[in-house]
Amino acid sequence: MQSFSQRLLWCALAVLIIFLGVAAYAANDPGIAAITSPLDGVCQPGLPRTAPTPKKPPAQPSPTSLADDFLTCPFSDVQDAAMPYYLAVPKHLSPFGKYPLVLLLHGGGERGGSTNTPAQNRGVLLNQAYVQIWESAAIQRKWPSFVVVPQLLNGKSWVNVPPAQGTYHLTFLPTDSLRMAKEIVDGLQRVYPEIDPTRLYITGISIGGYGVWDAIERWPEYFAAAAPVSGSGDPTRAQKLIHQPIWAFHGGSDGEPPPSASRAMIDAIRAAGGHPRYTVIPNAGHDIWLQVYSSPDFLSWFFAQRSSLWDNPQP
Repeated sequence: MQSFSQRLLWCALAVLIIFLGVAAYAANDPGIAAITSPLDGVCQPGLPRTAPTPKKPPAQPSPTSLADDFLTCPFSDVQDAAMPYYLAVPKHLSPFGKYPLVLLLHGGGERGGSTNTPAQNRGVLLNQAYVQIWESAAIQRKWPSFVVVPQLLNGKSWVNVPPAQGTYHLTFLPTDSLRMAKEIVDGLQRVYPEIDPTRLYITGISIGGYGVWDAIERWPEYFAAAAPVSGSGDPTRAQKLIHQPIWAFHGGSDGEPPPSASRAMIDAIRAAGGHPRYTVIPNAGHDIWLQVYSSPDFLSWFFAQRSSLWDNPQP
């Protein structure tokens, strides 16, 4: 018979083998290797806001202190592609709770640049009212949620389509930036078990609206709801979206792209048997996002969706 010390030694050896196996798996999994908890010091608190003055101030700006609610986090994949992202965690996070996650894809004017400091890149994006509204008391008190905002760098895009083009044909692979945005969400779910996997939401404006359409056509069962604003997608893939809760928005006077770009997507999904929502804001141009994101009707619908097809209050 084995002595107590021998049994203890064997138990210790088994634990060591399991630990080494997990470490080896993580080293080869980009979602685990690249995403780390803000508690380990990789993600940083809000950096000083020294962004250049925007050409046009955002409408109805929110208090700039809301930008401080976001952590600055790095992301890189196994191919050394890199993209920063900004993460807001619910203020009163309970280890026993489950919280939704909102992935927000920004527009073309909020890209970061290699000639900017990290603080400038952060300010270009997080000082926008349409980003800050997701951390406002109006949303977080009623719908406490994780908010993830990746940032394109150096002219990259969520979809390689000119903003004025309208509909397009999906490429075989997503852009690196869109792929990394999804990998960030994948990894955060491993770091934060409090994230509810049935309540992953995606929205985006302008080129980010294109990114929303592209993402849900590639991963149609991943997100619980999608809200593309002033964008377009590939109508030939409409069959993939018939079960996806979608509410698309467009300005009636928008020209890049025109409202017909969103209408083509909605009509194709409805013809395939789906029931997406579509709202055209009369006499509005391209920048309608703050009006959309401050709508109680939209927010109530958005946060009510769940990814289970048999238990989804879409209409």
